[in-house]
Amino acid sequence: MRIVNDFQLHFSKLKDNLELLMHLLTPGPVPIPDFVQEALGQSVIPHRSAQFEAFYANILDGLRYLFQTKQTVCTMASSGTGGVEAAMYSLFKPGDRVLVLDNGKFSGRWATYVNVLGLELIYLKKSWGEIATPKEVLAAMEEGGKVKGVVLTHCETSTGAYLDLEEISYLLKQKHPETLIVVDGIASIGATPFYFDAWGIDCAVVASQKALMNPAGVVAIALSEGSTATLRATDPGDYQNLYNYVQWAEKRNYPFTPPYSLLSGLLAVLNHYQEKTLPVIWNQVHQSAQYFRQRLKSLKGNSFTPYLSDSMTAFQFEGRDPESIRSQLEAQGFWLSGGQGPLKGQILRISHMGLADQVAMEACCDALAEILSKN
Repeated sequence: MRIVNDFQLHFSKLKDNLELLMHLLTPGPVPIPDFVQEALGQSVIPHRSAQFEAFYANILDGLRYLFQTKQTVCTMASSGTGGVEAAMYSLFKPGDRVLVLDNGKFSGRWATYVNVLGLELIYLKKSWGEIATPKEVLAAMEEGGKVKGVVLTHCETSTGAYLDLEEISYLLKQKHPETLIVVDGIASIGATPFYFDAWGIDCAVVASQKALMNPAGVVAIALSEGSTATLRATDPGDYQNLYNYVQWAEKRNYPFTPPYSLLSGLLAVLNHYQEKTLPVIWNQVHQSAQYFRQRLKSLKGNSFTPYLSDSMTAFQFEGRDPESIRSQLEAQGFWLSGGQGPLKGQILRISHMGLADQVAMEACCDALAEILSKN
């Protein structure tokens, strides 16, 4: 009887946690839809097989649609950070001059990694929540000698600051077409308009746990002809080297044991996006963001940055403790993120990706209104 009672108690707590996950509104990880959960539970197949090759070919086709490219795509088992680091490791060599725009926690990582790789850092620093204009990026590039690459974070998740990537890329390619443009699209691709080929991007990285509505663990990477030509062979066992992934992707396979279950979840979302079409998905995210910001204004709240991404919003209420609000929201089953680094305890962050649609925003804003009215 004790064992049964303990099991019932455990199941009750688990059920409560699952209900709370229905209101997971952090800008990564995001809630996983039922159709993705079902795909994740499919039986595993051997990757050295014709069945896997057909399966992976479908993923590669879906990724070309996601990135809006006809060029090279591949995946690897990694977090988003690992994906961007793999891109930098693969495209640049010690001594290369690389510009990094640092305007938050995650973009700052790429500046640090430049030093780890022994590259020469051209450092364009902006305050958290600020962005750089196309002319500022170009001016920073032209201060010294030849620049091999530029690393840009499309949406800085720590603040929601959103770059005008299309204009930056256009200007850079007009002036310096040989410079590789590497994009951290982890918090943007799949949620906001992104056109790899049309914008002249050379490398872009997206991770599974945000707009792709999957568990963390897979990154997808798009590469232009120029960046693919830059890749160099090191060793077949070099896990970070995208050269190996690209070579195997041409054979519709993986250089290492692939995360088949996670790839199954990814394929489910890629199929979903192709069925719904990207403009419809982007518009859903936009409507969620617009609704939340209208309600935020009515509640006398403020967006942290004026350079807003549709994928998420960082916000605050003057004179109110964000952590207290976050705690009270959590008690009602709404999980938001707080600030990071120098913004810890100063802002809240909410997602508009995936299941964080307008209906979810309405429920969260109603809870916010109730909390604010009591304090």
